Amino acid sequence: MLEQGIETAQNPVASFRISHDLVSVEALLKTCYWFSRDFVCGVEKDGPDSSLVSIKSKGNHPISMEQAHEEFLASAMDFALRERVTARTSDVRDVLLAKAFSESGVLEEVPHGVFGDPIEEEKHDGMFKILGNG
Repeated sequence: MLEQGIETAQNPVASFRISHDLVSVEALLKTCYWFSRDFVCGVEKDGPDSSLVSIKSKGNHPISMEQAHEEFLASAMDFALRERVTARTSDVRDVLLAKAFSESGVLEEVPHGVFGDPIEEEKHDGMFKILGNG
């Protein structure tokens, strides 16, 4: 739903407030970049925890500003979710990359730490093992 907005035939604009509790500034800027082919995006700080976003069509865009607003919010939430997944899985990703490079001979030294999957290592006939630690 549009919190505030101006839409005329000559100047279609949608303006809305985004809470940074849900969408970070970085995710918001990525969304603006994603939309920049068809829309001019403006972002203004609107207090400590929110921004005011405005999107304006660059020309004859076939969708309404309400639909553009909905698509913008969906994309912003998508980028925000990607950030959270990346943050929560970065340790696992780093371990897997370190293990892959150490086994390929790219690294001169084996990284410190245990890289195994303790659940799979307990199974004598486990089909998937990241590393057998002994």
